[in-house]
Amino acid sequence: MATQHTRRDFLARVGAAAAGVALTGATAPGCSDQPAGTNKRADKLARRVVIARDEKLAQGAVDEHRDLLRKLLNGSVQRLTGAPDAGAAWRGLFGRKDRVGIKVNTLGLSTQPAVADAVVAGLRHAGVPAENIIIWDRFDVELQRAGYKLNASKQGVRCFGTDAEEAGRGYQGRIESSGRIGSCFSRIVADQVDALISVPVLKDHNLAGVSLGMKNFYGAIHNPNKYHDHNCDPYIADVVAHRFIGPKWRLTVVDATRAQYHAGPGQSLEHAWPFGGLIVSGDFVAGDAVAADLLEAKRKTEGLESLTDEKRPPVHIATAGARGLGEADLSRIERIEV
Repeated sequence: MATQHTRRDFLARVGAAAAGVALTGATAPGCSDQPAGTNKRADKLARRVVIARDEKLAQGAVDEHRDLLRKLLNGSVQRLTGAPDAGAAWRGLFGRKDRVGIKVNTLGLSTQPAVADAVVAGLRHAGVPAENIIIWDRFDVELQRAGYKLNASKQGVRCFGTDAEEAGRGYQGRIESSGRIGSCFSRIVADQVDALISVPVLKDHNLAGVSLGMKNFYGAIHNPNKYHDHNCDPYIADVVAHRFIGPKWRLTVVDATRAQYHAGPGQSLEHAWPFGGLIVSGDFVAGDAVAADLLEAKRKTEGLESLTDEKRPPVHIATAGARGLGEADLSRIERIEV
């Protein structure tokens, strides 16, 4: 299991250079415009999940802790990649010419705008132009309700829903097949981005068990309502295995500043959980596996049945692992808690 580190040590290392440390198998930072996803990274790095928490994040409004969020995220990406500093860490994942889509979740308990902004700041560390970054979800109205400021112009970081009349341009007109799903995909993932970051919320789901990084991309297809039988399995794995998503997916940043351990995906204040942190991984299956394990542990402390006993186990995570999309076996995941 992962080596444990104190939060003080962790934050002290954020931004500090350490000569001689390099990404395993990665191109030298800043020396290539090729998508970093084409780099061959060590299996150990791919299985690494960083859980960064600070009790301050559980207090007051999340928007009050923007600087802390950036430090936690930069440090997490640095630990994830093994890079000497935050800039090198982000450059090891994203190139200057990448067009990056940040998929937030604005259904029920929503991804906090301050967390999405911390991700944007990280991409800017990598030299990604602001105009190459899109914060998106299904609908403009849901983004606005969650506190996002829409921007469909060609200046600055853009933010809009797939339903936006001009910017998102809706869904593709043809049906794409992947496993047992047949869907029209958002033109954002199909045409407008080369790289994806999933920024879901740490929360429960009444059918899939959990709504995390993979389930987040149900927001990329036009007919998610068709794929909720059998605990959404194997449909979630089918969606993320598609060429518009899996090959483009570079990073998962689970917003765990405010979590929900039961009665999701709609918001339930009764089951709110001020986790006060972020869960970061370059392996989208491993990230979901660890996040689901944290939710199960919280449910147990609250005296609730396990998701399996409630007949809604998150089996899609194991399915994705069995298909080779990532690591689902918790014993094989390096969990770094800071």
